[in-house]
Amino acid sequence: MAESRARAAALSCDQCFFRQRNLCALGIDEPCPTFRPDSPAGLLPPMQPSLLEKSDRLGPPVATVPQAQVA
Repeated sequence: MAESRARAAALSCDQCFFRQRNLCALGIDEPCPTFRPDSPAGLLPPMQPSLLEKSDRLGPPVATVPQAQVA
């Protein structure tokens, strides 16, 4: 968590894609949740978390819902 704070402190609105292109409507001087770094490639989507395979190490669920009996 301290690493994300340090990274956020190193960023500034002057590095934001929206501020560089005069598209920012906010009057604040700190990076906002919509901050996207400006790059020569243009607007890049934010990094997505990687998908992890479901682990069976926890075992089966403790409580299960009983199945309905079909006559």
